[in-house]
Amino acid sequence: MTYLLFAVYLVLFSWLITRVKFIQQSGLPNYWLIALFVLKVAAGVAYGWFYTTIPNYEQSADSWKFFFDAKNDTQLLYNDPLRYFTSIYDNPYDRDYRHLFSSVNSYWNDLKHTYMVKIVSLFNVFSGSRYYVNVIFYSFITFFGPIAFIRVMNDVFPDRKLLITCGTFLFPSFLFWSSGIHKDGLIFTYVSLLVFVVYFGMKKKELGIKEFLLVGLLLMLIFPVRNHVVLACIPGLFAWWLAEKYFKRKWIAFVGVTILGTTAFFSAKYIHPKLDLPISIVLRNKDFIKLGGNSFLPQRKLEPTFTGFVQNAPQALNHTLVRPYVTEFLSPLYLASALEILCIWILVSVWFFRFTDNPYRHSVVQFLFLVSMVLLLLTGYIVPQLGAIVRYRAIFFPFILVPIIATIAWKKNKLE
Repeated sequence: MTYLLFAVYLVLFSWLITRVKFIQQSGLPNYWLIALFVLKVAAGVAYGWFYTTIPNYEQSADSWKFFFDAKNDTQLLYNDPLRYFTSIYDNPYDRDYRHLFSSVNSYWNDLKHTYMVKIVSLFNVFSGSRYYVNVIFYSFITFFGPIAFIRVMNDVFPDRKLLITCGTFLFPSFLFWSSGIHKDGLIFTYVSLLVFVVYFGMKKKELGIKEFLLVGLLLMLIFPVRNHVVLACIPGLFAWWLAEKYFKRKWIAFVGVTILGTTAFFSAKYIHPKLDLPISIVLRNKDFIKLGGNSFLPQRKLEPTFTGFVQNAPQALNHTLVRPYVTEFLSPLYLASALEILCIWILVSVWFFRFTDNPYRHSVVQFLFLVSMVLLLLTGYIVPQLGAIVRYRAIFFPFILVPIIATIAWKKNKLE
């Protein structure tokens, strides 16, 4: 029955993506859309299968934990729908909803798991609680993210559709980590839709109530999953708006907001002690250090001061943008990741000598770069496990690299 359902749903959704107007307006031929969707489903299946090769995967792999917990939640939906919807507010910490940025004993930290369990429990209604059939539903929802991003990039860089499409979908780590039933694919989708709404709203000078409501809704959807993404996006959106409205040299707005944001980050504690954001980063880093792990990266101790963060910045960026080295960690997966990051740096080097246009003159590209770099830097500060870093950073590769890919002179005669 599982194989039959999988085949039926795969055919159904492959047909459906060729009929959805939002997807059709990407300009991609139907056979491209179907091929990319099937590829995404295959990556999601591979993701789920990969974790079954790990001992006790039911407890150690988040994707499968979501699935097994969602089985009980689906039964709750059938038996007590009201309780199903109100259970999202359950708090085992004496009804205490503080500790917004804590990674332990926090309702907000637990909410990430609850959020994913609720989504999977709804998939179960239609799949009969079959993990690999759920992958098709998840792939369909998260297919809108890459399509939204492609539509924006196609508008910014005309006549580069093939490069943009391949650069968005085909980075191996992005394809793998964003296709599995986890938070990463949703975050990329929400942020891409956010960029889509703001970009075309500004271009058409139609940033009205509808657009603000959509932006607010998308930020609300992101917040329970990764609240720090919202904290990075809000000043980025403000800088984007300033750049388009007041600055001919758009980078000035982004530099100015970055300086103001950095000042606020380190100064908020003087307004109220609970707004000590640097100490919250340090505490999260300590929680990750306690986890240890086979891919643990030794770190310089992070001090909750401006000087401490500056001193740790090179190490943080090294962990997120350079590691793993080809010479470390003999696992085939780490070797593949090392080769990918090496190829990315070669690609950046080629762009530096063969670019046809400056992609960073576009405010949308500056927004994507600023938000991505802030979040990659935070990841480097907080997470000392290379395995986790490889997953967390993957969704930012298209944001940073597609504008570069789209502005490389791939043919020699373009330089002449």
